[in-house]
Amino acid sequence: MTRDDLIVTEPSHVGRARVVAASAATRAGLPLERVHLVSLAATELASNLLKHAGRGVFSVVPALGRLDVVAVDCGPGIGRIEDSMRDGYSTTGTLGGGLGAVRRAADVFDVYSRRGQGTSVLARWHAGPSPLPGGLRIGSAILTAPGEAECGDRWTAETTDDSVTIAVSDGLGHGRLAARASDAAISTVAAHPELRPARILELMQPSLASTRGATVAVAQLSPAEGRMRFCGVGNVSTRFYADQDGPVQRIVSRHGIVGVAARPRPSDSAYSWSSHSWLVLHSDGISDKWSNTDWPGLFTHDPATVAGWILGQRGRGRDDACVVVVSGGGGR
Repeated sequence: MTRDDLIVTEPSHVGRARVVAASAATRAGLPLERVHLVSLAATELASNLLKHAGRGVFSVVPALGRLDVVAVDCGPGIGRIEDSMRDGYSTTGTLGGGLGAVRRAADVFDVYSRRGQGTSVLARWHAGPSPLPGGLRIGSAILTAPGEAECGDRWTAETTDDSVTIAVSDGLGHGRLAARASDAAISTVAAHPELRPARILELMQPSLASTRGATVAVAQLSPAEGRMRFCGVGNVSTRFYADQDGPVQRIVSRHGIVGVAARPRPSDSAYSWSSHSWLVLHSDGISDKWSNTDWPGLFTHDPATVAGWILGQRGRGRDDACVVVVSGGGGR
């Protein structure tokens, strides 16, 4: 699997970011003229990471009939976001140059920024119709462990007529063997999206038996029924918000590793889901010590912008990292 992310720390990384984004856009099936727009936006975003923050995460996510480019840093933040959209606007110590060009190039553009903490920017291009039911919105940001060519963290969102099954898999360790374990987990979800999460995890056990194993969380959302089912094994962090302004509910997975040793049969837990609900899942490449209340207004933004922000703010920087954020689609 081609790596679609990098840490931008030097001028040569700007060109590399452009190549990564253009390659992902081509694989996503975007026409040539739109691949050029993706390349332009990638160049601007990576340049801004380097110029105004000195370092940042550049993550490209092709999924769900679209291509997302997320650029996130822990720099000084943007003082006045609308000013930064104007061509030629630049203030020392703020991110701004090129954002107007990125907004014009992309189908969807979103920014979340806090002074003294950083900025998360999303640029999105649609490659086809969204397969998600009931107004659901899903976004992700991924970063591969330093020195590795493949990310051992994977995620997927597989739809049926009226539901979507979302899984995050963290293969043990990192590199090629971790990626192999997660590929087996994700393939199982893709083959059986109509089954309940606990049953999907059961089927993963023999599929991962020849690998080093993985920790996996599976959530199944049925918006029309107002329900979410969940089952997990291992330490994928799962946070559920019945309402975007409400308290968090930590959902605990069962101890263990999928594919390593059989344990008692897992079971599903069920929760009420509405258009105002949010779900955040992430691997242990992200510190679990965070609260959305530390970042006012974060849940008014696109889930991909939110995922990028969490990755940028709480990524450990020494392991694979994957964040998946789901919104019911209301309240924005």
